[in-house]
Amino acid sequence: MNSREQSWRFLSAGAVCALVLSAITVFALRAEVPKESAGLACVVDVLLQLAFALACAFALRISGWSEGLEQFIDHGTPSLRSLSVVAPWLVLLQIGMGAALRYRLMGAMSHVAGAMLVGAFLLYFATGVMAPAPKGHHARSAAILLLWVVVAQVVFGIGAYVVRYGQGDGNGLTDSRIFSIVHIISGALTLAATLLSGMLVRKSVLKQEVAGLPSSPTA
Repeated sequence: MNSREQSWRFLSAGAVCALVLSAITVFALRAEVPKESAGLACVVDVLLQLAFALACAFALRISGWSEGLEQFIDHGTPSLRSLSVVAPWLVLLQIGMGAALRYRLMGAMSHVAGAMLVGAFLLYFATGVMAPAPKGHHARSAAILLLWVVVAQVVFGIGAYVVRYGQGDGNGLTDSRIFSIVHIISGALTLAATLLSGMLVRKSVLKQEVAGLPSSPTA
């Protein structure tokens, strides 16, 4: 693939990302859906966020930024490679729980508990990548981005919870859904950042055995 074709594909993938993110925003702005359509709306909600993350992954792949990366040793237990596989699935599950909560298909406590567990897992994963990755490495940059996105997601989630279950419509905001909408968008960004971080980690890490190091410290 020549550089011109690669650039066009990257721009096309970027346009798809922007289009899907716009669709997520419009979908989040819609009026309340009928109870009988809640299940379908929940599925569409999750699929839009998944489509955004996959479009971002495609953009990363064709950009060439994931090729020829400097490799670093994975000292973690469990390994960063295994964490990078599990992390996107946990985020997708949490997004599904959030959608189910918005459409009143489940209670709030499960989503809140899941947010704490998944948030802690992502922080562990991101800091685990930052420790061995050299400065300026794409995997390290993606991990830092993931940290900031997770923090934003948690803040907006707290705001959405307080507005919805606390003050309700008497909070003085023009549109009390604003925190929920931003929370949905940041959820899509969290899934994308997690997926991209995982891709870069799997392209970069070396097992200790492959690097000629013992798999565990010896006395």
